[in-house]
Amino acid sequence: MDKLDTWEFGCLAWCEFAARLGIQLISDADLDLGRYHWGFSEEYLLTPNRLLEGRLLAGYHLMICNGRVTGGPGVPKECRRLPGFHVAVEWALAAHSSYLPFNTMGHEERGRAQIRLRRELQKAGYGDGRWVLESQIRQDGDPDTMCRACGALDHQRVDCPVWPPGIGEAIAANPDSVAHKWRLRRSPELEGFPETHWGVPIFQAMSEAQKVKFLAMLGHRSER
Repeated sequence: MDKLDTWEFGCLAWCEFAARLGIQLISDADLDLGRYHWGFSEEYLLTPNRLLEGRLLAGYHLMICNGRVTGGPGVPKECRRLPGFHVAVEWALAAHSSYLPFNTMGHEERGRAQIRLRRELQKAGYGDGRWVLESQIRQDGDPDTMCRACGALDHQRVDCPVWPPGIGEAIAANPDSVAHKWRLRRSPELEGFPETHWGVPIFQAMSEAQKVKFLAMLGHRSER
């Protein structure tokens, strides 16, 4: 754990650590893994080349199949085929707000800031205005008819394929989050950009030059 402040979000060592942590948390929960057929994957798009370290993509995965939990860096196809939690998010949007995997601290505040950021980027001509995890903090659903784990309206918590009962609770029990061991080394590409307390970029507070640079990190060539 002492090495956390030497790693950057998305680097190989961090992805390896994230997978090991997920395996440990699920294993320690003493669950009947034979009940689950589930996958978790995160891919970080447009990760700086210096952090790829020869990989084709940055990210990591977890899988529960045949009564075993496995995982590691990368996002294999067999994992993505499983029901569960699978996202691909631009590295620059998450790097400073995702210091430690499975960190529930500031979850709602970070989520609302990400939604605002997505809306602002859409106005600037980038993206569709939606954040990949927006459903998890939706405010318009009836709590009696929506899934409390993923925000979906088509099933209840007991039947959630994204966070099956037991899995979400095991991951959320991450003791390092409670101990505030959640800050990674900051990435130089994002230094100097305005951001919230939880590390979410604030697009509207950026200078014109910063907006152009930030959009470029997202693969968007601004006409500013």
